[in-house]
Amino acid sequence: MNLIILTDNDLIGENEYRLEDNRAEHILNILKLSSGDEIEIGILNGPAGIARIESIDNNHIVVKPTNLKPLPKIAPEKTLICALPRPQTVKKVLLTSAMMGIKDIHFIRANRVEKSYYHSPLLEPENMIPYLLEGLSQGKHTQLPTVTIHKRFKPFFEDYFPTISDEKTMKLLPDIETDRFLNNLYSGGNNPIAIAIGPEGGWVPFETDLMLELDFKPFKLSRSILRVEHALTATLAQIELIYNN
Repeated sequence: MNLIILTDNDLIGENEYRLEDNRAEHILNILKLSSGDEIEIGILNGPAGIARIESIDNNHIVVKPTNLKPLPKIAPEKTLICALPRPQTVKKVLLTSAMMGIKDIHFIRANRVEKSYYHSPLLEPENMIPYLLEGLSQGKHTQLPTVTIHKRFKPFFEDYFPTISDEKTMKLLPDIETDRFLNNLYSGGNNPIAIAIGPEGGWVPFETDLMLELDFKPFKLSRSILRVEHALTATLAQIELIYNN
């Protein structure tokens, strides 16, 4: 854990938080800290800073934050549209998205998405939170991504997507069939970005055509065929590289 994330559920008094889960175990057994020591913390959806360990009692740790400061806004603002993958991959997508600064996640139906995936208990909000928090802790962020589940492909793009994007949004579609790479399309800047990651078997032509009509820009992410979670990581890494150059 690079940043201990504190939530309202941990609050036990004025500016005091009690930890008794894997975060406490990490502080005691990995960091090997004691009362009076300081740790890096972040308040969920809030600032980050330092907290002093006030007490340790039977693996329960009370910490008191101090010197909190707002974190810089992650730019550019990024929205992920991801064909709903198998549950084990959903976990990786959630973690990576939070770790690398995705603002909003939209899991959508696609032709090559198994219907059974929508019945996974993992899609319950409370079951997704641990993977998002793990990603925030790893990436040293505090802003929790929003996650929305959509069960119909066409209504998502025709009715919902226009409400979360505009003409300034750069719409990216990884596509191994094109010859253009990302640096031929994107030169940086703070305009928001929407990224559409397809299922393991790829989009079908109808789905690709609809996204192209909505001005999604196909680009070659890699000459290799990547898994969903690897395609997401590679896309975000390339965006960050171009943005910072």
